[in-house]
Amino acid sequence: MSEIILKHGPMTATIKTLGAELVSLTKNGRQYLWQGDARYWNGQSPLLFPNTGSFWEGTYRYEGQTYSFEKHGFARTMEFSVVKQTETEVTLGIHSTDETLKVYPFPFFLFVTYRLGESAIEVEWMVRNEGDKEMFFAIGAHPAFFLPDFDPSEEVRGYFSFETDEPIEYLIPTEKGCVDDKHPHRLQLDAEGMMPITAKTFDIDTYVIESANISRCTLLSSERVPFLAVDFHMPVLSLWAPTAQHPDCPFVAIEPWAGSCDTVGFTGELAERRHINSLQAGQHFINAYKISIF
Repeated sequence: MSEIILKHGPMTATIKTLGAELVSLTKNGRQYLWQGDARYWNGQSPLLFPNTGSFWEGTYRYEGQTYSFEKHGFARTMEFSVVKQTETEVTLGIHSTDETLKVYPFPFFLFVTYRLGESAIEVEWMVRNEGDKEMFFAIGAHPAFFLPDFDPSEEVRGYFSFETDEPIEYLIPTEKGCVDDKHPHRLQLDAEGMMPITAKTFDIDTYVIESANISRCTLLSSERVPFLAVDFHMPVLSLWAPTAQHPDCPFVAIEPWAGSCDTVGFTGELAERRHINSLQAGQHFINAYKISIF
């Protein structure tokens, strides 16, 4: 494992080759990305591929065979190779191996590109089907960010705002990390159209938001000052923090997903999962998200 450092004006980003994970994002020396702490959560910004969230009972089915599979997939534990690099941009890649094919029977290439600007970093994914059969997959981001000027004694520690004029619905994981899609919930916003972040906000664990009509999620301070924003075009936005177990947790995760976890009791085929992506032989998929610093 090695680390790659990108610089652009006041911005600096550090990416590990293990998992192609962003592990530091600073502007004018201030750290915005959660730095990992086993007391709360060791991760920082893992890449989720080829699944996002959990499979029901930890298994999925494809062409009559059942496969056991871990939550969030294997890309986050694989060593990526550097494909190309400049001072402000790097592309890293992995491909399927004999080991991945045992649990995920699709030959693939996965490339991740980080492009650093003076106030933002763009993260682009490219997935290519290298096999001769239709390929099914999900891919997602899991970046966690420090709450600005965090004070655990404050009732409201910050806010989320969303770039949409439509009502926001979300699902809740109710069993084994899977959601109950029969009972969607309406996100309750305050008079300013924002979602307060308190020690109790994440007692439900994760908000699995149907985000097809949302293009930006902004994290604001307790004074409602914009701190950073995540821009994306994906069907699911997950919001999470482990405050149910750690009420003094100083971070939140803003996770755009091109995919979803399973629904409770789902026993269908891989191709029938919520928000699954598919590629014919030789085709490729591209999507991206951007973290902007204010």
